[in-house]
Amino acid sequence: MVATPEPISMNDKRAFSRSVLLLSLPVAAQMLLQSLLGMADVIMVGGLGAAAIAAVGLAAKIHFLLLVLMSGLATGCSILIAQYTGAKDFPSCQRTLAVTLLVGTLVMLPFTLAFGFASKIWVSWVNPDPEVVKLAAQFLIITAPTLLLTQWIVIYEASLRALGSTTMPLVAGVFAAALNIVGNYALIEGNWGFPALGVGGAAWATLSARILQLFIVVGWVYARKHGFALNLAQLKMGLDKTQINRYLAFSMPLVANYAIWAVGNSTYHLTTGYAGTNALAVMGVIVPIESAFFALFVGFANASAVLIGRELGAGNNDTAWHLHKFFDRLTFILLIIFCTSLWFARPWVLTIFDQLDENSTDLLLNTLGVFCLLVWVKVINMMRIIGVLRAGGDNRFTLVTDTIVMWVFGLPIYIATVFLAKISFVYIYALMFLEDGLKFIPVIRRIGSKKWMRNLTKN
Repeated sequence: MVATPEPISMNDKRAFSRSVLLLSLPVAAQMLLQSLLGMADVIMVGGLGAAAIAAVGLAAKIHFLLLVLMSGLATGCSILIAQYTGAKDFPSCQRTLAVTLLVGTLVMLPFTLAFGFASKIWVSWVNPDPEVVKLAAQFLIITAPTLLLTQWIVIYEASLRALGSTTMPLVAGVFAAALNIVGNYALIEGNWGFPALGVGGAAWATLSARILQLFIVVGWVYARKHGFALNLAQLKMGLDKTQINRYLAFSMPLVANYAIWAVGNSTYHLTTGYAGTNALAVMGVIVPIESAFFALFVGFANASAVLIGRELGAGNNDTAWHLHKFFDRLTFILLIIFCTSLWFARPWVLTIFDQLDENSTDLLLNTLGVFCLLVWVKVINMMRIIGVLRAGGDNRFTLVTDTIVMWVFGLPIYIATVFLAKISFVYIYALMFLEDGLKFIPVIRRIGSKKWMRNLTKN
């Protein structure tokens, strides 16, 4: 039986909340900035027309989905490092980083080649508009190297955050976002004497931003002679088959979960392309807004996983439970604030995308309204799954739950509605939240059972 935590004094509560926020807020801000790299592209190509918005929105969605897969590998690394940190075993932290860098590179290499050499072929399979295909392929070909760059960035940042180093990744994200925006302004329409490259200009700005971000992150690690400034001998630990197998045994259910979710989420978006041109244009706007919104809470979820993982690794289950309750309350408060703010900011959002026609504008207004009303269930599930269950390595439960609700219920109903029902896209979009409603209770029950409270350093 788990003991009941002793009451905490008011001063201790304040100190605890302050320390949690000092870790959480930089992580959340950095994740938000990462998402802004994609949002900046979509917003700043607005003057090129609806096809450019749809193309860059589609490319941004594909990049985001692969970022989810990258995050699966990085999250496995982060959870293990957090627990090893709680157990005061830093050599195992270094070994975990080396293994993850190797695995992450091997996973992203095929995607990088597919983007760089075959985008013109496979993009046409997922979108029926030839102009959108042409522009999206152009963007993906130029940004193909960013997949490897981003994988390395995400792994290093997740590893550093597991140790509590959150400021430097945030600084790198700020510089990357600034360069992306400045590059977009210079290259999309040819300002400051630069050539007007259109969608290609946005792609080159994105690539430049990722190069700078990786240079800052890795440069800081080695300049500071940080423990993660791995030398050749330490990097070779990533080639140890035994260590790779151990890492994969823990991480593969997690990576599979991320991959299955990413493919399913992509299927939602691709199916939307058959709901009409207006629906596709609206999704081109909604996707970066969704990504920015979710990135904020993914940041808090990652911070939650790190803090809870440390306590589980140190054997402090009572503190881990207290952290879960704290992040639950924080999530509810932030949801109320942000959803209310976005609801009243919808007219302002419409002014940013004033190049859309009247029907698309009305559809966008109503779709944003649905997002504000229903997003809470998705965010709460995300916080509890990423920030709590995965902190204890409860990867198989989340894999089974996510797979069943998405592929047995959510996606089939959504696809059938798009192709068979003649209803407004507003109602079709609402069906994207069905699966989160179905897994809400199972997730609550799983957390209440406390079966996820495992010390991975001993298992």
